[in-house]
Amino acid sequence: MEYKTFKTEAVVLGEKEFTGQDKIFSVFTKNYGKIEILAKSVRKIEAKLQGGLQILNHLSLEFVKGKNFNIITDAIIKNEFLEIKSSAIKFRASSYVCNLLDKLVKGEEKDERIWYLLLETLSQVSQLPVTSYQLPVTVRYFEWNLLSCLGFKPELYFCLNCQEKIQKGNFFFSSRDGGILCQKCKIQNDKSLSKGQKTTPHIKEVSKDAIKILRLILSQNQKILKRIKTNPALLEELKELSKMFLQYIAEEELSVVL
Repeated sequence: MEYKTFKTEAVVLGEKEFTGQDKIFSVFTKNYGKIEILAKSVRKIEAKLQGGLQILNHLSLEFVKGKNFNIITDAIIKNEFLEIKSSAIKFRASSYVCNLLDKLVKGEEKDERIWYLLLETLSQVSQLPVTSYQLPVTVRYFEWNLLSCLGFKPELYFCLNCQEKIQKGNFFFSSRDGGILCQKCKIQNDKSLSKGQKTTPHIKEVSKDAIKILRLILSQNQKILKRIKTNPALLEELKELSKMFLQYIAEEELSVVL
């Protein structure tokens, strides 16, 4: 039986053992979204596909749709991101980006926004100095824009409850509701807690500076984002906000890097 060959660009997200010398790779493609592909005999030393099917590799990919699996027939490397693979911290950050994408994106559905976000992020990471504060900001950029692409863009300009514009006082981020609560509405929320319940784990106080950076991240204005000034405390706050929101969406514990 002759099978139709499909061609697309792809980035390798991860792999898992299958049977014998075969492996299944998870890839995100430009034309088909996230798919799994079977690479036959790829574990053999002489396998021609072995070098191309490495995590992070940007490929020109060919595959056929078999009865049970997409089966890879050819892979030509477009970019190995060697600058990333030569740095432990860059590789850790980029592997996290790929794992997060693999975890949050379900099913095969074309989404060029996510495709270009992934390539933009890997390219940015490859170019940054390992000591740059922009490295963790770039990871946060990927996280929040991925969530936005998946339909979880947070409200960062108006209180979710009273709809008043965020201007004065203290502010709080609700991962359950996906956005900011003003101080007045947070107090009202606390009063409504059931007897014995002291905290709401899905709500966390957030600084004005963190809100500003998240707004810039979601506006995707890289020029302005590169000029922002930050500090370790602010970077840690952004990391904790990401962790809280991502864990709520994924419904599981996640290890957020940088």
